[in-house]
Amino acid sequence: MAERVIFDCDNTLGLPRSEIDDGLTLLYLLGRPDIQLLGVTTTFGNGPIDKVQAQTVWLLDSLGLGDLPVERGAGRRGETDTAAARFLAETAAAHPGEVTVLATGPLGNLRAAAERDPRFFSNLKQIACMGGYLEPLRIGWRRVAELNLSADPKGAHAVLNAPCPVVLMNAHICLQAPFTLWDLPRTARWRADLRRAVALWLLAFGFVHCGVGAFYLWDLLPAVYLSHPELFDRRPVRIRSTVEDLETGTLVVADAGEERPVVNMPSRIVDPRRFKAILFSTWDRALGLGEN
Repeated sequence: MAERVIFDCDNTLGLPRSEIDDGLTLLYLLGRPDIQLLGVTTTFGNGPIDKVQAQTVWLLDSLGLGDLPVERGAGRRGETDTAAARFLAETAAAHPGEVTVLATGPLGNLRAAAERDPRFFSNLKQIACMGGYLEPLRIGWRRVAELNLSADPKGAHAVLNAPCPVVLMNAHICLQAPFTLWDLPRTARWRADLRRAVALWLLAFGFVHCGVGAFYLWDLLPAVYLSHPELFDRRPVRIRSTVEDLETGTLVVADAGEERPVVNMPSRIVDPRRFKAILFSTWDRALGLGEN
């Protein structure tokens, strides 16, 4: 049976000088026969909510999937009365124990759903998300700020303390998944607009902003985990980050014996080559190109 998934994201693929990994993650989900995408909920983050919503609708329309629900979510931290919160709460309640939320932006929509329905987290099968760091992060010549958990720290705190299983890919493991200049030829058969978006982001982030010749597939890690958990080590930890810690996206691991909810926070991609091969074959399938 296919995994039932709601994708909660801050997609800006197609906008100039904007992150593309949420859009690549959406393509990945659409290319997986073992994933049933129930809908997409949007949030501010990589861009204002108006642009995130528009770009997500555009991407799905361009793939002939305009009928898939795209529910508008929070436009700022603390916003709760949204279509996204209603969709999340109602869908989880309709399928208790069966729905996974893949969350790749600020986590306020999930907290809002829990405020709407106190059983929301308990109704979920699991949450897979990306964000946070254990120590300050430097990429090339730039110190890189955390931009997911910190954008809505109360939402992040609610998710990290949720009663359902939570998988968290932090920024450090994501550095094991670069997209480099040598990967670019593998997009040669893609649509021109998507190929151009990838090339421009590689230039803007990888060469100009950080000077490392790569960008990172941040949001793809929790997505690939849904289909291939065996590609990651299992690392159960207890996180005791306060809301104040999460203002900077800082993850604080609890001391041994300290009572905190357990989060699976992998530290290693077991087979990076297979990880990358799965991505490209799935992207090609989503774009109607078959598999490499």
